Amino acid sequence: MSTTNNKLKIGIIGLGMVGEPIRKWFEEYHKYRRKKDLFCYDIDPKRDYDDDVNKADIIFVAVPTPKNPDGSCNTSIVENAVKTIKDGKFVIIKSTVVPGTVETLQKKYPRKKFIFNPEFLTESQAWLDFIKPDRQIIGNTSKSKAGTKEILDLLPRAPFERPWSSDYTKKDASATEAEMAKYAANVFGYIKVIYGNILADIAHALKHNFKNKQISAEVDYENIREIISADPRIGPAWLNVEHGDYAGAGGYCFPKDMAAFISFAENLTNELDSNKKNKSEHDKGLVLTLKQGIKVLKSVEDYNKALLKWQGLTIGEVSKHNKEILVEKKKQIRKNN
Repeated sequence: MSTTNNKLKIGIIGLGMVGEPIRKWFEEYHKYRRKKDLFCYDIDPKRDYDDDVNKADIIFVAVPTPKNPDGSCNTSIVENAVKTIKDGKFVIIKSTVVPGTVETLQKKYPRKKFIFNPEFLTESQAWLDFIKPDRQIIGNTSKSKAGTKEILDLLPRAPFERPWSSDYTKKDASATEAEMAKYAANVFGYIKVIYGNILADIAHALKHNFKNKQISAEVDYENIREIISADPRIGPAWLNVEHGDYAGAGGYCFPKDMAAFISFAENLTNELDSNKKNKSEHDKGLVLTLKQGIKVLKSVEDYNKALLKWQGLTIGEVSKHNKEILVEKKKQIRKNN
């Protein structure tokens, strides 16, 4: 993959929250220059990125994957971007896509080499998260495996990396494993937000119960949160129910990714369940546990909707980038009186 002058040309499709830090990284840290060895394209004319990305050797695809009406992940923007890329390129998918998407693209476009490199950015500090990642994962297909180390070397280093492990032994990650890990991280975050709110509800109810019984005792969720957060196996992340403008799981990613993951799991389960002829006892047991697991995830979604409704909000109103969320109508909950 190395070029004659040893500087690989980089292309970026989509210059939003995910794509913009990539551009900044190559311009500021690798001293790349637009239209010379860095080519950027975004469909939004206001962003003024209309370079020919096919002049690049490696092209990052960082476009949105919105939610379909049924909750599933809409990959049409990713697919349309991939269509425009010429054969022979390394195509690095940054967009969040359901497990199996990159392998499907690799099969459809065998002359391109696909990588899945998940982003783990927060909206409030996307640039800092990009340059100081805790994970840097290069998920490969069989056709792109040989180029993973070279791509890893172009990106910010992290304490945890694939294809390398902490003991300097080579350990690869498939594109599908990386896709699964991306969804798993966001779904876990969603669940932990909800768990914190359930604990806060129980503490709030217990405090009121004590008050009704004229028992003088403190039941402060914040104190409980600090105690359980001190356990390194649990940690403080996502347990601060007073963080932000409302209680519950929201933002652009959490609701969208939870819905997409449930839809993906349902489709996978239905596919396994439909094989009536060759279904083994193992398959029957797997289908049963998958269905129960999906029920658990749906119950987490249902609690979140109920929590938002209590505040006078809807999942649609909070399923936006944080700066777009309007909460003037929010009702106060868990009052002290």
